Amino acid sequence: MYETWHMVVAYTAGTAAGIGIFHQWVKERIITMTIDSLVDQEYVRSYEDEDGITHLRQWHDFDDIIELLEERIRDEKDDSA
Repeated sequence: MYETWHMVVAYTAGTAAGIGIFHQWVKERIITMTIDSLVDQEYVRSYEDEDGITHLRQWHDFDDIIELLEERIRDEKDDSA
């Protein structure tokens, strides 16, 4: 009887730990994929620092907004020419 109870407890603990780890991995993966997709579609602006770490730009970064607007104006001029 003791061995059966021990196995049930061990199996339950292992299953709970596996579900917890898998849930965290899935959540991180979904967030990463969503942010990558938003950056690729240019809904979110980002930049890489010297170490290769990607940082997201804040919406109120006026230099970035001006750069984006100038880039769009150049693109429209190129398309119309």
